[in-house]
Order: sequence, then C-alpha cells, then structure tokens
Amino acid sequence: MLRAGVGQSSLPVTEQAAKEAATRAMNQAGAGDAALVLVFFTVDHLPAFRKVLETVRRITGTDQVVGCSGVGVLTGDGEIEGSPGLAVLALSSDDIETHPFLFHPLHERDQEAGLELSRLAGEWSASEALLVLLPDAYNGHPRRLLQGVEEHLGYVPVVGAGSSENGTHGKTYQLCGDTMTTNALSGLLLAGPFTSSIGITQGCQPVSGPMVITKAAGNLIYEIDNRPAFDTFARAIKGPLLEDLRRALAFVFAGLPADRRQNRVGPGEYLVRNIVGVEPQKGILALAEEVFEGERMVFTLRDAQRAREDLTQMLRRQKERLGGKRPQLGLYFNCCARGTSLYGIPGIDTAYIRQALGDFPLIGFFGNFELGPLGGGNHLLAYTGVLALITER
Repeated sequence: MLRAGVGQSSLPVTEQAAKEAATRAMNQAGAGDAALVLVFFTVDHLPAFRKVLETVRRITGTDQVVGCSGVGVLTGDGEIEGSPGLAVLALSSDDIETHPFLFHPLHERDQEAGLELSRLAGEWSASEALLVLLPDAYNGHPRRLLQGVEEHLGYVPVVGAGSSENGTHGKTYQLCGDTMTTNALSGLLLAGPFTSSIGITQGCQPVSGPMVITKAAGNLIYEIDNRPAFDTFARAIKGPLLEDLRRALAFVFAGLPADRRQNRVGPGEYLVRNIVGVEPQKGILALAEEVFEGERMVFTLRDAQRAREDLTQMLRRQKERLGGKRPQLGLYFNCCARGTSLYGIPGIDTAYIRQALGDFPLIGFFGNFELGPLGGGNHLLAYTGVLALITER
C-alpha cells in the first residue's frame, strides 16, 4: 500500500518551518516511519539547513532525504513565492521502491550521468518506473542529460525541473542524504507496480497557424513560408507589441515540434523556445534552438487567460485517465515564469488542480526549466507546468 503525505510552511525560522512541514506530512501519510522524504526549499533556509535535516529525519524516521532549492515551493495547500518556503513529502510503500540519488559534479558530465542512472534503474521497464530529475540549472545541460538517459536507459518517463533560487546566491542547491551541494543532479527513481499519468500545460498559446521554415541555418531563421522571417513575425504579433521589440520578445515565442520526425505543431504538441534576437532590416529571427529547413513552427503568446484555459483542459484529460480514482500522490513542476508573474496573483495552478482532482498529497516547486515527456520522448520544456499523478496498480 502506498502511503504519502505532504506539508509546507512559510515560517521564517528554519527549525520551526521544518517541524511544521514534516509533522503535517507525517500526519497526512498516517503511517509509521517514512521510506523516503522529498524536500523543496527556498534559499532563505540555507544558513540553518542542518536544522532541516535533523528535524525532518527525527520526525519522519528516515535518513533517505532528497530534494533541491526552488525560487518558490508548492503543495496542495497553495504556493509560496517571494518569501521563505519549505515543502516536505513523506512516502512509504510495501511494493514501490524508492531510490534517491546524487550525481556530483554535474558540469560537462550530463551524458555520463545517464550511465550512472542506468545502473540505478537496473532492469525496470518504462511501464514500471518514473525518473524524477532535479538538475542544477546553472551548470547542467538538460538536453544532454536527457540524451544520456535515453542512450543508456532507453525510454523511461522523466519529470522534474531545474533547481532554482531567487537570484541572491548565483547558485542552486541539491540535496541527498546528509549531503547538500551545488553543481549537481539530485533526484529519485520510483519503480514497481504503479501507474503514472503525466500532463503538461503550456503557458504560451499559438497566435498563428502552423507555418514552415523555408530558409534557415543553425538557430537563424531567414524565411518562413517563403517570406522574410521577421515580416511573418510582425504580422503575427501586430499592435503595441510590435512598437517595442524588446518587450515583444518577453511575451512572444516560437513553438517547434515535440517530435521532429512527425514534424507536427498541433495543440499542446510543441516546445516553446525563446526568440533571442531579431534583425528587422535583414528579416532574420534567432531562436534559442537549432532549426532546419522544412520544420514546422507556430508563434506563441505568453498569456494568463490562455494559460488558465490550457491548464483546465490538461486537468480534464488527467481526470479522464484516472477514471474516477483519486491520485495517491502528485508531483507538480511549475515554471518560475508562471505563478504570480503570469497571473498577477498567487496560487492559481494549485487551486485549479485541487478543484479538478480533489484533495490529495501534492508537492512541487518553481523551476528554471521543466522536464517531461511530450511527443513520444522526454524534452526540455519552458513556460510549462508538468503534473505527474501516481496511483498503485
């Protein structure tokens, strides 16, 4: 039987916050000792972090602790942004195995990390495993990391996010056991008789129909549908945004196929990538991604109302997959460009999740990027929310 509970605290005193969050988690789990504890924390708690470990271990009865820093944390009770926050998940199961890990140092060793994870995963198949990755966003290359996982493991569903912080430290932090470090990959392998249903909600929605890149080199797009790329961009955004291109690039992005073999950019089947430069006179766009001639694309807009609608649709699909069951555990990795910065008020995503799926143990944090399966493979995602719901078979 899977037993899980979560708790969070906004108390500024670290030891008190750890006690409040861990106690709530254990009370909700309703079990004896936990087999594993997942901890997400803001950097406000770093100076006294040993107190977090001591308190969490004492209350949960385990030293199997894993987690990372986040610019904000969340549970089913809401989201904490811009202030001290600490969230704790306590988990135990008679049948599901939990394998926490830490790979250090990470810099320029992302693909090597895939080999280490293959040794950890052993013979577990994709239908029996879920890999939770929490890499340092400042030193890691998430695409290489995912390539390394696929090369050594084959396809195993991955969820997670880039560890983050509020900009005061210039580094993010990864935790496993009694080790707190940076420039690392922490995470968790879940394996055994469970089902994971993963949904991805896009914060950026199409404002153009599908188009074809007809001339390109590297990350530069020269022509779209045989017209200068910038001209096509300008027709798509129009209005006030076109008068301030710097501001426009904070709201308008490119959507590229999640599966380049199928070369589709249908609803939800696209990867959002930043437009990092424009050259109106030469008609060129530069993306934060290499492109190829013949590749389909759309322009997307970061918009609060469209994001709410997409979140609602994703949760409806998740509810249908569950077939009336309530999730026993949920992980939600939210982009740091969502939350208050997108909606103007806090707590929207978790409120929608709770309204659609009921009250269940949910934990997550706001990351610098997200990781999740889309179009038949695992991808680096941006401006998304990745929701993994876990139920026993």
